Amino acid sequence: MEAQTEKLLQNSKAQDFCNICYALAISDFGKKNIKLLVKMWNRAVQMNVSSLRKEDLCLLAQVEALMKADRIDLEEPPSELRLRMVSIVEKHNTASRSHVQISEMLTKLGFIHENEVPPFEEWAMGGMLAIDMACPKQKIAIEFDGPSHYLKSVGTGDVTRLENGATKAKRRFLERVGWKVINLNYQDWIDVRHNKSEGIFLLKKKLSDAGIKL
Repeated sequence: MEAQTEKLLQNSKAQDFCNICYALAISDFGKKNIKLLVKMWNRAVQMNVSSLRKEDLCLLAQVEALMKADRIDLEEPPSELRLRMVSIVEKHNTASRSHVQISEMLTKLGFIHENEVPPFEEWAMGGMLAIDMACPKQKIAIEFDGPSHYLKSVGTGDVTRLENGATKAKRRFLERVGWKVINLNYQDWIDVRHNKSEGIFLLKKKLSDAGIKL
């Protein structure tokens, strides 16, 4: 492992370090191999800021948040890099039509909630890792997961019902910082979205299955 790590450190580019850090973080492998993650992180944040793309900055911001949930302190990024990370992720997310529809039905059910809620009270990373719909008082998070949250079948490219690594990592992250997470698969919503009574029934069942009384 040490030899492979040194090889990576010598031959990798800025994007590689960011990708490796992210892969370690979302797979939960970083928690088990802290030394490897720390080495990759330190090299990534020491790179010339101009060599980092928007995508790289988003990855680094997510890695830092995921590790914070595991109480793993990483080296503080230089001030210039920190400013760029914040400027990239502070933009608000745009709610989809389905998101808006679900939020309205939750309100009719009596589930008091807010949209695009930050995971922590003190959160400097804008819409990054924001919860789709949440009741901060009860720490209940509802995530509406669209096609990008799932793996695709090899060959056909069809979207499966298997969550991808990023989706699993976000749920794990939210649970570790105290949230009860309810994931709503877009495929289930497609079946009921044009029938209000069926949509409300699905949401009520999701909440009930999670032990939430309305």
